[in-house]
Amino acid sequence: MKNLVSSVSYINNSKSRFLEHCNDMLRLIDPNGHASFESHKWVIPFSSNNTKVENWYATLYFEDFNNETLNFKSSIRIEFEVEEFINLKIIDFAKWLFLQQRHNNSVDYAGVWYLQMLKVLFAFLRENNIDSLDETKIEDFFSLALTHDFIDGTFVRRLSSPAYASRFKMFNLLSITRTLRLHGVEGVVPNIQEDDINKAFNTACLAQIDMTLADYKKGGTFDFLTLDVGKHYVDYCASFFEQHIVFATALRSAVIELGFDLVENGNQYKWDALFSENKEQLCNLIANKYNQIVVKYHAFNIYKLNQIISELKLDETRFDSYEFVRSLMYARFYDGQLKKREHILSEYAACINSDNAGFRIDFTLQDFDDYCDDALSEQILNLEKTKVLLDEYLDLFRDRTNAKMGSFFRDVEAAGVTALVAYTGWRASEYGFPESSLKSTVNKDISDAVYSPFRFYIKWISPKTNGETLLEREITLSTAILIRQLSVFTEENDNGFALTSAKFGDTTLIGSHVRGMVARHWVRFPEKYETFLDLDELELLTVKDTDGNLVELKRRQYLTDKYDLNSPVVEGLIELRDKLRKDNQVLQLIARSYKIGQKHLRVAETIRLYANGELDEIAVEILESRLSQETLEYIKINHVNISDSDTRAIIDEIKEGIFNATPHALRHVWAEAVLRRYKGDIGKFIRANFKHIDDRFFMAYLKGKEAKAIMQVAKRTTINHIVRSRIQSINEERRHYAGMFDRFINKAVAITKVNTLEEYEKLANMVSNNRIIDIKVNPWNTCVLRKGTFANAKCSEGGIPQRHKAEPKFCLGCINGDFEEGNYNGTVVYVKPDVEACRNPNLPMFIKRSHLVTVRLALKRIQELGKNYDESPYQKYIDFLNETIEMAVSSEEVS
Repeated sequence: MKNLVSSVSYINNSKSRFLEHCNDMLRLIDPNGHASFESHKWVIPFSSNNTKVENWYATLYFEDFNNETLNFKSSIRIEFEVEEFINLKIIDFAKWLFLQQRHNNSVDYAGVWYLQMLKVLFAFLRENNIDSLDETKIEDFFSLALTHDFIDGTFVRRLSSPAYASRFKMFNLLSITRTLRLHGVEGVVPNIQEDDINKAFNTACLAQIDMTLADYKKGGTFDFLTLDVGKHYVDYCASFFEQHIVFATALRSAVIELGFDLVENGNQYKWDALFSENKEQLCNLIANKYNQIVVKYHAFNIYKLNQIISELKLDETRFDSYEFVRSLMYARFYDGQLKKREHILSEYAACINSDNAGFRIDFTLQDFDDYCDDALSEQILNLEKTKVLLDEYLDLFRDRTNAKMGSFFRDVEAAGVTALVAYTGWRASEYGFPESSLKSTVNKDISDAVYSPFRFYIKWISPKTNGETLLEREITLSTAILIRQLSVFTEENDNGFALTSAKFGDTTLIGSHVRGMVARHWVRFPEKYETFLDLDELELLTVKDTDGNLVELKRRQYLTDKYDLNSPVVEGLIELRDKLRKDNQVLQLIARSYKIGQKHLRVAETIRLYANGELDEIAVEILESRLSQETLEYIKINHVNISDSDTRAIIDEIKEGIFNATPHALRHVWAEAVLRRYKGDIGKFIRANFKHIDDRFFMAYLKGKEAKAIMQVAKRTTINHIVRSRIQSINEERRHYAGMFDRFINKAVAITKVNTLEEYEKLANMVSNNRIIDIKVNPWNTCVLRKGTFANAKCSEGGIPQRHKAEPKFCLGCINGDFEEGNYNGTVVYVKPDVEACRNPNLPMFIKRSHLVTVRLALKRIQELGKNYDESPYQKYIDFLNETIEMAVSSEEVS
């Protein structure tokens, strides 16, 4: 009993001494005693003799460290004084570590930022079920810290990279390691060499923000572009390219053939004559060149493809319908010897007609050509049509000079290059190849040769990773066509590049050129994008009295059917439109120029005008809505002596959260598109290019560490998207999800009794961050691997999921399986062997039995998918599967 009392007394004394010790450290940064260690909120005046900040305070919130998402250990043992030990809860450990790291005994906003990074570290450890940030995880940690904030107990994707000074400068892992080792703390941040830390940090910077650690430390920033934003920009650029590429190619070639230089300023009289007395000669030349290419170009136009597929009565929802039609077109217009078109048609027809896909292919090759010719022949120009079309384009140029025409041609080139970067996801430095680098072969892979009869490669260098070594990198058919069209468009300059007419003294400059091309349409995109313009019009017609105007009534009805203003999806589109347009105002303010004497001043003059109360109202509103109160006060006090570094910091703060288009941002978009290619809306052009891609295609991209790091961030974003889309749609009548993961979401919503938007958001964060470990995308479903499900996963061996062995027979009935509309076609394709086995009268039942299980699972998932339709679009295939099951069962009864 005495020993117990003695032990309790010793523990209490230790706690008392520890509190005294910590409060002593706290007094060093808070000499007036505003805060106490036991409090979870510290409000401490800035430590500075500068009178300008004498009323400024740093508010430090420690309450979050009580959150389960930060408790990576139940307690941590420290030696706070020599031979004096104590076990601390995570919240007290965070306070103690914060005080230990205040080396200069001062407090400012850096203290708040340090605390945020401590939360990121603890949450990362908790999420990964580890208690130590060893060298295998350090790069992942930096990737997360560069791309996410930790807000309200969850990781939230940032719109731009954080400033180095505000996030990492004071958060020194090496310093934390020394402190922990000095006080006998095991784990958290172990002994890691400084070189290893910097190497991991540099790799993360290169992967996530496309710059070195050294450049990041100098103030470099990066604006992220998620798929939900990027898909609209890609659709805009790809549509612009398809709309203009044929006429632009013909016009450019005709003008150059007539001896006009699009770069150098020529004789304006000669240019005026080209569009007046020489106009007929020009139009004849344009029509001739236009008609030479229009049919084969429009054969790959996404709108014409839709028309042809509809005429052929193919299934527009199937990922392979587009690839089949493109392949026949490619063999007709580009390479008829690589594989005979008769073979392409017969192989695809045999496959489709045997799987009861809901349609049959009973047209001949001549029928196919006739359908295509009917759809495409209307594009042919005569002289009169050419004159009208040229006048329309001349209005677009505003004035008839080579500069305006050259600018239009660069717009077309930039739109095509932007689409190409989005389709491939390469670094900006890797697009300097000539057209001769484009290679094509017959697809010899039995599993998908029927659906994709050709394979295409670019044989070129990857300077950053492989120097001058030529690599073969696979691309899609539609990407190959895009490269060919760009090459023809730019070939007159004969500069050795397939994608651009620009000439460089140094081929390494292709990277900066591609960056300029990708950014070229960004500012006009929010004002010109068809979807945004439709929403503008619908909002106007909704509030307008259109009772007496039949045309406006029909237009309003059409737009209302297309966009439901009350749906979350359309509300999100409107919010994005408004944000992008406001962002444009910010960018225009930053770019605003003032001529003062012989100088042209920009942001520095804007700052001076603001401080003196001379800035216009709109600009004032922008500054005051985007800059913190502290920054605004600093400007008013110091505007006379604002340094260049201050100006850059102010610009960074103004631009924070503004989307921007860069090749590296599109690499992140590409990674998300790969993971979501079977899921929902990823943009019509990305969908057409991506949906048929299987694991074999893109696994080659993931060999490098940089690509793997990008994919890890994309996985986190995709997981959040999946969970939120499921939870947000829980009460929708037309909810088209199925599988065991969807059942888990429904149960989670029912058990937690969520009602408010805040509760739904909290549940989504909990599931995304605390339950889901990883995802794997398959054509037939997505594996959403959750904690506690390893042993129950259908592919599990010895309690460990073997997801590389994924097949429909495992996945369709698995507890981790997520099934939605985009997986229907993949299921039809990949359960076909099982269907054929069940329908084969010559196979014994002991062979059919395992196939029958898979067919029943496929039937169950597809029935679930169609349950919320009045008439299931999958009914024909459901009937076919039921018939297949009856055939297999009846064969057993007969035997």
